Amino acid sequence: MPTAASDFSSASLLHTFPWDAGWVTAVSFLGSGSSGNCAVVKTEKTAVLLDAGLSVRETGRRLAARGLALSDIAAVFVTHEHSDHARAACDFAVRLGIPVYATHGTARCLEFPGPLFADVRPVADGRRVVLGGGDLEVQITATPHDGAESVCYVFQDGAGRRVGAATDLGHLSPRVLDALTDCEVLGLEANYDVDLLRAGPYPFSLKQRILSYLGHLSNEAAAAALARLVGARTRAVVALHVSRHNNTATLAERAFERALGELGARVTLDVAKPFAPTEWVTA
Repeated sequence: MPTAASDFSSASLLHTFPWDAGWVTAVSFLGSGSSGNCAVVKTEKTAVLLDAGLSVRETGRRLAARGLALSDIAAVFVTHEHSDHARAACDFAVRLGIPVYATHGTARCLEFPGPLFADVRPVADGRRVVLGGGDLEVQITATPHDGAESVCYVFQDGAGRRVGAATDLGHLSPRVLDALTDCEVLGLEANYDVDLLRAGPYPFSLKQRILSYLGHLSNEAAAAALARLVGARTRAVVALHVSRHNNTATLAERAFERALGELGARVTLDVAKPFAPTEWVTA
């Protein structure tokens, strides 16, 4: 665990929102899949985006469907440079002046302009970012994917409630498992059904990339990991990044349902959609 001295602190990113005082920490996955990934995490005082794979305009439209505006967003956290996760990252930083957090490798690939034009803030594996005077703490963990320096994030509010999400994983490394275990809300990739992928239209090289140790998680691999990840505090599980070509929402949901049923876990289950936001999932 890093010491406080190693943390990135942004206490100035303290917003005041017209939300009810009783608002609980929650996440809505605004879009999930190869067409664009973006989620909003909201605590009592702070709202941030996880990834920027939708256009700014579309992000604003989907935020509005959940009662928020682009002006409510305090920061954007980017997992890696692939366009379905970072398409609008530069627009958020340059056009809207919103701080964008990314690893050095991701930022280098995205070719942000200099600091006079874009507020890009570095993150690194094992570090933390603190926003809103401690209202939100973000833990960063390296992920096994074929990006330059990909990471996942766990968002923790001042009361210790956690929202963890990870996609684009060739496998679940021990450190990713540790980071995601027993989150109140767990979002986990269920990208493909092995049989559908093997029989599908993708070229052989792309199939091999997806199946590789640095590719994506299958329904079966993700479902098997739930035995380790779901704990006493877990309230909700959301299947993410479900392929429209090599999977179906029904197959992903069934795989997760079976695993959760074997655990006897009493949690809510949802499958994030590519073109519409989920309801608020509370932590």
